[in-house]
Amino acid sequence: MNSHYIALFLNLAKWPIALLFAGFLPAAALTFYDLALLSPTYIEFFTQFIAGLFTYLFVWLTMLRHSRFTFLSTLEHEITHCIFAWLTLNKVTGLRATLRDGGRMTFTGASNWLISTAPYFFPTVTVLLLVAFVFIDSSWKAVMFGLIGVSIAYHVTSTWAETHHAQTDLKESGFVFCLLFLPTANFMCYTLILSYMESGFKGLGLVLHSLWMHHYNPIVLLAAY
Repeated sequence: MNSHYIALFLNLAKWPIALLFAGFLPAAALTFYDLALLSPTYIEFFTQFIAGLFTYLFVWLTMLRHSRFTFLSTLEHEITHCIFAWLTLNKVTGLRATLRDGGRMTFTGASNWLISTAPYFFPTVTVLLLVAFVFIDSSWKAVMFGLIGVSIAYHVTSTWAETHHAQTDLKESGFVFCLLFLPTANFMCYTLILSYMESGFKGLGLVLHSLWMHHYNPIVLLAAY
């Protein structure tokens, strides 16, 4: 299999996936609510996680929100494009990030909507921290939970800042598609991250089960359709 076959499959599945994700949005939101707000006491070091999250939100609102110096967020954005280009078997040929004038990555192969939309739902910094989380000593876990909180707040704020009508990535994928796909994709990514922090890999299956059960709750079905 090469990038062209993957791109063909993704393009054929694009609108079915968009409609599927839109239909599961209420269930995804409720699943996130259950984990993030109803059972936070089960997550060890939850206080540190919340402290990191709200500390970054405060700093962003008071100092970073209108900053034009966005090199690091631009670099992370372009690296996320690169990751999904690699995952769909493309070859990345270039990566450029500037202090004030945005960035660009180039690749050879076949483009697809997953590459374009990836930075708007996939928190790369958080995922890297979760990988490191596996290898750190238990005495550092409180610090790691705080950093994961910071990274999630960073992803939320950077995604908010990057989502606008002139954004080339969103134009390429289509605004209607992004509107249908991205909200559920974000809820699911954050829910899976919190579940992994709470229960490790076994928590991921519980999230999918909860999502399925919420989707077939009659009240959720009524809200969705």
